[in-house]
Amino acid sequence: MELKLDKKTAKELYPESPKWFQVVLTATFGDDCFKKKTFDEIKTIEDAAEATNHTVAYLKIRESSETQDEWAYRMLKMVIAAINQGWTPDWSNSDQYKWWPYFKLSSGFGFSYSDFGCDFTFTAVGSRLCFESEEKCKYAATQFFELYEQFLTIKK
Repeated sequence: MELKLDKKTAKELYPESPKWFQVVLTATFGDDCFKKKTFDEIKTIEDAAEATNHTVAYLKIRESSETQDEWAYRMLKMVIAAINQGWTPDWSNSDQYKWWPYFKLSSGFGFSYSDFGCDFTFTAVGSRLCFESEEKCKYAATQFFELYEQFLTIKK
């Protein structure tokens, strides 16, 4: 019996596979196939798509009713998931910092600083758009600045 897998399926199976099967997958597809990128190696939305097992076609899909900011929000959720590398915020844990970028809107649009929330109720950012660390937050805000701009502003 012969088992045929493509690279995408192998990547999906790898994390939950028993050790012996991970060895087989690694021997078949190579070490590089299963190495996770560090967050600062995610430089494009294509990198984020690969890290989150989305196809590049997913990036181009637009629902007929989807506006530019809705598409940018969908892309930001994917980028942030890739940069956070599996970390998800625990909203019941007030001791866990959750970071988000802060942009200054005036005559222009610019990244100002990052912030975190820990022990009070305050809504300034969507809960899906926060980061595990200040370093990851600052990286995303500068590396994916244009995507944030598409999400947060209206261009005339």
